[in-house]
Amino acid sequence: MSRNLSVSFKQELMAFHNKNVIIKTIDGKVISGIILGIKDDDLSMILSDTEMDNVKHHRLLLSGSQVVSMALGETPFDIFGLKEELVKVFKSDSVRYYKETRTLMILDRYKVSEAGVEGPDGAVADRIKRMWSAFVKQNEKKE
Repeated sequence: MSRNLSVSFKQELMAFHNKNVIIKTIDGKVISGIILGIKDDDLSMILSDTEMDNVKHHRLLLSGSQVVSMALGETPFDIFGLKEELVKVFKSDSVRYYKETRTLMILDRYKVSEAGVEGPDGAVADRIKRMWSAFVKQNEKKE
């Protein structure tokens, strides 16, 4: 059975990629692990570092038809909070958010995401990197 997933659903689903999740199956089993990939048409997924019934597995393929619910097992990166901080320094029209990739683009040269800052070296890049690091450290303290 193929599912036609809306664009916004696909974007939300990507928030689970490479994250620790807790999955409940139709037979009541609870599986925890990190999602490495999700198949669009049936929501089957490959997980790493999984645990099911107190048994650990390096990799697990789970059929989407078996999933009842899935929750993030960690707090997602607050990309909008970071954007608010960056807008305090850079003009608001210089900081753009891209939903598809959950990234920010600053001055059309610097890509900022949960993973860090990419772009040409220099004073601006150094400032963005310091702001990113401070934001990450501040949010780690909140957890």
